[in-house]
Amino acid sequence: MSNPNSRQVRNLWVLVSVLFSLLVGLVTGVVKNATGAGVAEAVLTGGSAFAGSMVLCLGVLAFLHQFEH
Repeated sequence: MSNPNSRQVRNLWVLVSVLFSLLVGLVTGVVKNATGAGVAEAVLTGGSAFAGSMVLCLGVLAFLHQFEH
């Protein structure tokens, strides 16, 4: 098995970021719905949580990418 190159590793980290953000959005939506909010409000809140955590994850990855070069 060959060593993975930098691009493959970066793509895997982006995939981890997407899955983590999806989990954050899903949990946020479920908790919002459990508090008595409507489905539309829960979906909107979950989507906002997904977007916010994705931006944060990509920002961290971009910051860490600076130190590779």
